[in-house]
Amino acid sequence: MQDLNGLLRVHLKQIPQKAALELPRICFTEIDQAFLIWGWMTMAIFSLAQFSTLSWTTQALIDSAITGISVATTAGLTWKLASEERLRWVVFLWSGLMMTGMLATSYGIFHGVIVILANLCLLWLSLCVVGYGAMGIWMRSRAFSASCIVHILAIIGLHYYPSFQFVGSGLVMAATLFFFSFVPWDMGTSNSDIPC
Repeated sequence: MQDLNGLLRVHLKQIPQKAALELPRICFTEIDQAFLIWGWMTMAIFSLAQFSTLSWTTQALIDSAITGISVATTAGLTWKLASEERLRWVVFLWSGLMMTGMLATSYGIFHGVIVILANLCLLWLSLCVVGYGAMGIWMRSRAFSASCIVHILAIIGLHYYPSFQFVGSGLVMAATLFFFSFVPWDMGTSNSDIPC
């Protein structure tokens, strides 16, 4: 299923060289790389919201740029495989969800819409629920269905920890993305068949 031309190989070096434990060699397919990019970008955006002293408008501009770059980069990484597997709808789905979230967030910030501003984490977690739920159903994937449930539980958890809702939401979303980049998920084939 995977195109080996886009495979990213990472071999962790150990110091000193004569250590008894051999560190693993990790391979990231283009799909894995897309998950990693979104994981790091999600952590950056939500950490900025939680800890930064920048104004909301400045953050909105930075976050919009990060989101736009991430959508374009990951769509480019995954388009060939999505076309071969007849899963282009997944690229369109996530691109649409992320752009919708970006536009809604920017609108809420620049126009001072309190309902949006008070529910930004709910908005983004809900978009993830829709995306993972659709993938779980249409791809018949238990992994993506489970991810949908994890995000629903995170939405419920927002009420219990309102002070840390940005970093908490970011951690849930990023951890899910990192998980999918390292662990094979059920969609017919797995990354474990790729030689490293």
